Amino acid sequence: MQFRTIDDDRSMRRPAIETESLARLDDDLDHDFEYGERLLDGIDWSGGVGDGILEESVVNDADLSGAVLSPFAIVDTVIGRSEISNGRWERVTARRLEITDCRLVGWQAQFSLVTDLYIADCRTDFAGISIGTAKGPIVFERCRFASASFLGDLSRAIFIDCTFRDADFSRVSDARGCDLRRSDLAGVNGLLSLSGALITAEQAVDISGELAVAAGFTLA
Repeated sequence: MQFRTIDDDRSMRRPAIETESLARLDDDLDHDFEYGERLLDGIDWSGGVGDGILEESVVNDADLSGAVLSPFAIVDTVIGRSEISNGRWERVTARRLEITDCRLVGWQAQFSLVTDLYIADCRTDFAGISIGTAKGPIVFERCRFASASFLGDLSRAIFIDCTFRDADFSRVSDARGCDLRRSDLAGVNGLLSLSGALITAEQAVDISGELAVAAGFTLA
């Protein structure tokens, strides 16, 4: 099993994929699908609707924009350089999933259960990300979350070099242990719902005005 280093003290499991055994998949999105050990290279599932399972697979240069996947189990899978904007992923079980260099603008993702999720170098503006139960690390690295919203359990989330202009955290239910120390918190809404999250003393000074307003003080 391969691991990705998060920092000096933490790591996460990476997808277990035997790339040499992958069979190319060119089919349209089936309403009821179950795919394993597949290569989805350049596939167009835009606007499709389906429910099913994708595991031990690689997705490259795909168009999943506007696709509705519900319920959806995705395990040991890597998605790269793909368009997922305005897609809806509902009742998702995700284990050892990596999404990198993708457009996730307006993506609505409702994770029922998630562990070892890594999302990096993605434009995720106006997205809505909901976490029901997190049983392992959730890492967002170098992502832009302008006007995005977060819901549910962020206790296992780690944000690295992310920005959150006008992002909304007001519906986060558990932020204890959420690591925001390496991201820019300027413009975050719903700061009080992030009680228990890890930030630096410098960040605390930077957002002191926003915290005071959120707590009900009037700055004069």
